[in-house]
Amino acid sequence: MAFAAAAPDKVEIKEVQKMKGPVPFDHKKHQGLAKTCQGCHHADPAGKEQKCSNCHKDKTEGKKLALKDAFHKQCKDCHTKQGKGPTKCDDCHKKK
Repeated sequence: MAFAAAAPDKVEIKEVQKMKGPVPFDHKKHQGLAKTCQGCHHADPAGKEQKCSNCHKDKTEGKKLALKDAFHKQCKDCHTKQGKGPTKCDDCHKKK
């Protein structure tokens, strides 16, 4: 498995927290679940992983999902498929 050495252990997803709190995300725990970083992240033409918000913005544009929708699809779909992990709003979104 190839992972970027500079990948953070934990991140807080707060870009789309208009109605709910930010999502604490254990990046290190999730790294072993995908074979490569591209299992979750898109890569630029040079093969470098991108932050979701580099491409996904506030609103869906053509086939590019809005950031909120991209997170929900990626995270909830994977949790549902794996049969584990949170799928309800308040299970992910923590109030400050």
